Amino acid sequence: MNKGFQMFADRVFFVFAFAVIYLTPHQPLAAAESPVVGQLVDAVNLVGAEDIYLDGDYAYIPCRQGQRLTICSIKDPAHPRVVSSFSHSLLGAASGFDRNGNTIYVTSMNTSQLLVLDATDKTSLRLLGSVAIGGKGRLYKLAYRNGYCFIPNADLRKLFVVDVRNPQDPKVVGSATVTTGADEPFSVLLRGDFALVGTIRGTQSRLAVIDISNPAQPRLTTQVFGPEIGHVSGQVVDELYYSVNWDKNAFLIFDVADAGNPKLYAKLVDKQLGAPNRCVVAGDRAYLPMVDGNGIAVVDISDPEKPQFLTSVRDNVLMQRTYGAAVRDHLLYVASRDGSSLVIIDRNKIEKK
Repeated sequence: MNKGFQMFADRVFFVFAFAVIYLTPHQPLAAAESPVVGQLVDAVNLVGAEDIYLDGDYAYIPCRQGQRLTICSIKDPAHPRVVSSFSHSLLGAASGFDRNGNTIYVTSMNTSQLLVLDATDKTSLRLLGSVAIGGKGRLYKLAYRNGYCFIPNADLRKLFVVDVRNPQDPKVVGSATVTTGADEPFSVLLRGDFALVGTIRGTQSRLAVIDISNPAQPRLTTQVFGPEIGHVSGQVVDELYYSVNWDKNAFLIFDVADAGNPKLYAKLVDKQLGAPNRCVVAGDRAYLPMVDGNGIAVVDISDPEKPQFLTSVRDNVLMQRTYGAAVRDHLLYVASRDGSSLVIIDRNKIEKK
C-alpha cells in the first residue's frame, strides 16, 4: 500500500470514528435530558382534555370535545395507559369534575347536566343519577363538599347548589345570582362558609363571594374588581389563593385569610405566561397550563408578594393547547386539549436543578 493511499485511508477512518463517537450519541443524549418522563396520546379517549385530577394510581381527565370522562393509570409514570372511558347521552362537553371517595361528579357544559358516577370499579364507571342545573345554560366548573355540589351556570349568571347526599336522586336546592353584568360565572372554589366564583368575558369580570353557610339559601356578599381580575381558577395554599386570568395573561394571588373578604395580594402580568387557564402549586413554584403557549409556564412564588416568571416548557404538538395540570412529588401531569394527550414531566428538569 503506497503512502498516499494510507494517509487517505487514515483520514476516512478518523472522520468515520468521529461521527460514531460524537454524532451518534447526540439524539439519545437529548432524549435523556428531556423533562418528559412518559406520555400517552389518544385521539379518541383524550380528545379535548379539559383538566386532570389525581387519585392514587389514577388520573381522571374530563374531555370537553371528546364528551367523556377518561381514567388513566399512572402507576408506572413512564407508561401511562387508559383504564376506561365513560360516555353517555347525558354527558356532552365534560367540563367540571370533583369527587368524594369513589363517587364522581361531572358537569356537562352543553347539556346543563350534573352526572353522579360510581367509580368503585375503575375499569367500568357506572351512572348513579343526574339532574339538570337551571334547565339550560353552560356549566363549567364545580366543587363538592359535605354532600353538596356547587355549580356555576354561565348563561343564567347563577351559582346553583345541588344536594347529592342521595346519589341516585340529586336535587337542586338553592341558587344565588353571581352577576347581573355581561360576565359569566366560570370557576368555583370553596373556602370556609364561602364559595369564591370567578367570572369570564364581559367588559368587567370579577371574583364574587357567595355565602354558603346555609346551602339552601346561598347569597352574594362581596365582589372584588380589578383590571386583571377574572377567571380566577387555581389553588389555595395556607391563606393565599394562587390563580390566573387567561385573557389578561395574569397570575393573581389573593389573601383569603378572611374568605368572606378576599383581597388582591399580588399579581404578575406577563405575555410569557401564554394565556394561562389553570394553576397548581408545589412548594415555591406555581405551574400554569398555557392555552396559547402550548406548554407549562413556571412562576417563582418564593416571595409571594413579588411573583416572577421563571421559565416554561413547550411542545407545539404534544402539548398543543394545554388545559390541565396536577403535581405529585417531582412529577408534573399535563393534559392537552388539542394534543389529545397526557404528558408526565420531571418538573426538576424544567429548571435543570
